[in-house]
Amino acid sequence: MHISSIVRRDELLPREVVSFAGRMLWAIWSLTIAATVFLALRLYCKLSRGRLLWWDDYFLIASWVLVLASSAMLTEGVKYGIGLFWEDMDPKNLPVVLVLSYGAGLGGTVAAAWSKTSFAITLLRISTGWVKWAIWFIIVSVNIVLGVSGLILWIQCWPIPKLWLYDMAGTCWPKTTVEQYHTFTSVYSGVFDIVLAILPWKIIWNLTINKREKLGALVAMSMGVFSGFIAFLRIISLKDISASSTTTVDIKVFGVAEPAVSIIAASIPILRPLVRKATASQERSIQFVQLSQIPEPGSRSLRSTKKGSDEVLVDYPSMQSEVVVGCKVFECNSVGSERQWGHRG
Repeated sequence: MHISSIVRRDELLPREVVSFAGRMLWAIWSLTIAATVFLALRLYCKLSRGRLLWWDDYFLIASWVLVLASSAMLTEGVKYGIGLFWEDMDPKNLPVVLVLSYGAGLGGTVAAAWSKTSFAITLLRISTGWVKWAIWFIIVSVNIVLGVSGLILWIQCWPIPKLWLYDMAGTCWPKTTVEQYHTFTSVYSGVFDIVLAILPWKIIWNLTINKREKLGALVAMSMGVFSGFIAFLRIISLKDISASSTTTVDIKVFGVAEPAVSIIAASIPILRPLVRKATASQERSIQFVQLSQIPEPGSRSLRSTKKGSDEVLVDYPSMQSEVVVGCKVFECNSVGSERQWGHRG
């Protein structure tokens, strides 16, 4: 009797409402702003040096637009209850919350695919043989796997409006099925982030260039490994998909974090000239090239000019030699290396 009285008395007590919206907003906008800064620096670094944008830049810009849109949708959703536990939300707001959540999820998924595609396209331009075929496989498969993941968000219920209108007649897939596919997607995405971070070592390691510059370039081009780690960490949060009481805030944060970090990682290699300019010394050294403006195989490029500038005369008759691959990755202006890498005007 005493215990029953306690239970009934507790049921009358107001439920404490906890919101994680502030934490979510701080995380997603910190990442979005960081991605914006790095992308802006990447574009400035190219355009200020007279380089035109290429397909890797366009994919990265499109990815950034989707990250920005996802963050904006989640921010708008906070007004309706995103950040609260499901049971604490006003039932009248649930349809809006779900539409904005699914929209942000789709944007983050496609943004992750396109940011990886951008870096893969960059690598395509300095790769040959089986490495090039491997990169093409990554581009196609990652876009298919992540594309299906984004599609599943919207077709898991039929008719589609049943996603946000629970009372509508129709059917939905089991939540565990959706969770399992998204887990597979996160693993697949993370693995190929790491593969794309490792491939530059295969391409660059055996080039006959200054070891310090080689290591610096390799580290810069391997930053995508952090995006892979985030994809793996996201797996932990996916259990919230099938949970009955949750906020799904972690899923939303990781959904923005993965493409945002990938954008940062893809931008870092292009920023190397800015870093070298800021820390310039009297010693001439091999500098990182703007990868988007490399001529296609079989074409010839005459880039250059004033004595003392960073531009050089480089000939690209084919992609079969180490010299050509090296010049596709670095500005060929090291002292004592003119015969190997090019000729300063």
